[in-house]
Amino acid sequence: MKQWIAAAALVPLAWVADVGATGPALADFLKQPQYESMTLSPRGDYVAARVPFDDRTVLAILRLADMQVTAKIDPGRDGFVESETWVSDTRLFASVSIKLGTLEQPYMLPNQHSVDVDGRNGRSFPGYMIDPLIDDPEHVLTSYCRKVTINDCWTRVRKMRSDGLGSREDIVDAPIPNADFLADRSGTVRFSWNTDDDDRQQVYLLRDGTWTKINDEQDSGIESTPIGTSYDRRYGFLWSERKQGPDVIERIDLVSGERTVVASDPDSDPQSLVWSFDGHEPIGAVYGGIRPQVRFFDTAHPHAALSRELIDSFPGELARVTSASRDGRRALVTVTSAVEPERFYLLDTASGDLKLLARSRPWLAASAMRPSTPVTFTARDGVVLHGWLNRPAGDGPHPLVVMPHGGPFGVADGWAFADDVQMLATRGYAVLRINFRGSKGRGRAFIESGYRQWGRAMQDDLTDATRWAIEHGGADASRICIWGESYGGYAALMGAVREPELYRCVVGMAGPYDLPTLYRWGDTQRSEWGRAYLARSLGEDQAQLRQASPTAHAGSIRARVMLVQGMRDRRVSPEHLRAMRRALDEAKIPYDGYFPSDETHGFYGVESRRKYYESVLRFLDRSLAR
Repeated sequence: MKQWIAAAALVPLAWVADVGATGPALADFLKQPQYESMTLSPRGDYVAARVPFDDRTVLAILRLADMQVTAKIDPGRDGFVESETWVSDTRLFASVSIKLGTLEQPYMLPNQHSVDVDGRNGRSFPGYMIDPLIDDPEHVLTSYCRKVTINDCWTRVRKMRSDGLGSREDIVDAPIPNADFLADRSGTVRFSWNTDDDDRQQVYLLRDGTWTKINDEQDSGIESTPIGTSYDRRYGFLWSERKQGPDVIERIDLVSGERTVVASDPDSDPQSLVWSFDGHEPIGAVYGGIRPQVRFFDTAHPHAALSRELIDSFPGELARVTSASRDGRRALVTVTSAVEPERFYLLDTASGDLKLLARSRPWLAASAMRPSTPVTFTARDGVVLHGWLNRPAGDGPHPLVVMPHGGPFGVADGWAFADDVQMLATRGYAVLRINFRGSKGRGRAFIESGYRQWGRAMQDDLTDATRWAIEHGGADASRICIWGESYGGYAALMGAVREPELYRCVVGMAGPYDLPTLYRWGDTQRSEWGRAYLARSLGEDQAQLRQASPTAHAGSIRARVMLVQGMRDRRVSPEHLRAMRRALDEAKIPYDGYFPSDETHGFYGVESRRKYYESVLRFLDRSLAR
């Protein structure tokens, strides 16, 4: 392939801030991207771009010849385009979420919006996109609820015209309620799966018109999720857990059911997948962090060499084809970095020319950001842990903010650009993120090693990470704060309880501070699945749960405290906040607070997000001053 040529941007770029010594302003991090995503049309002459505003997200269709907007899908105030799919050379579908009532959090609608590139034939109709049928531009596959019972939706796949008109052809019913589907590139449905109320996954393969169960988590002890099919339609691909060790990618023969592992690593799950240009066939798995390594299932695949050249051309970043024209001549390349938000390029696969279409947030310059450094250390009981450290400019020791992630199970921190990390690191703080036991990325057994370890081994991991940062990471031992959201909020307050001399300040956002309350309040305990999850991951001994709760030990806290909570939170009920405030009041411990009345689990409103970060930054500056 010819050497990449980075040409001037083809779209107007926003004003780029003068960063200066103190880094970008908070407003620069909170400012909406000029583009959230870009997707190339099948003929390669248009791109669909999600354009976010403060009160909505619009899908704009741009003609590549002159980058003029020819059509758009505007869901109106409090509506947000969440995804888009080209279903023909000139028509696309989009999924939309909306805000309900006075809540700031948007919720997905069970329907599709469509429009032609000239702005005509805009329609909305019920259903979820299954497959755009790239070889049949007149039709698409969608699914809908054919029967609704008290707790379930029995789904059916149907074939319909891409213009939304005419009759619809029923294709196949799901073998189980609340099911997802996956079809091959010809539109033949191959897989159906769901997770039931007992948090048990079931997966079915359709052969000769009959559903055959190929995984039942209750029997196998693992999940195995369909992700794609091969171009020749002989094989499917599964992302499969193992009882011990990291997840693997398997290829399954669609006739015999025989499985073969095509990608694995002894230490980590795949970070992501590399896809064929039509988006149907996974052709490789990405491992590693800021130096991604790709393992192709078939090195002879026509897209493997090009994908590898792309990755090699952006060292320290991850470049991937995210959409392409039907003839493969043009491809849309998305580049992810640890120090810059996403960039979008147009690639001519014949000449090798690579032209910059747009930076999603050009006012956040990579040169102003702080790099992510991989961290590896051994916890007190011998478990090896990994994470990321971002150091500010200048000589240390630096004030440190430890940021435990939420979840906690099946969630992990990664190397890619993160606003909250960079807004701290460019302000003079070192930032430490650790994938403590219970985090995803190292297999099911590692996740389950965190079960019933709230306030115990999981908390010890964060303590050991903090002490590692003092000894090896240039952190100032006298200026350390711990800030987390959801489970991270719990871990932050529990860190202040367990290590009163280690942390000078603590910020808890929407944390479940009183563990017995999880069994009485919040949406998790309202379902059979949620109650089973709580029993499995937390245990049911109320005395032990109370002992592992920050509310039971408020008097041990010596750190400065800030509490943040959306008062319409359905996941972590504000009852946790009330219990924590009562405990702090009884212990005569003062605290700062921010409690917006219209926010849920996480802040979605522009004004509340601004106030949240302004309040936290002021609190950190005041608490960690020399």
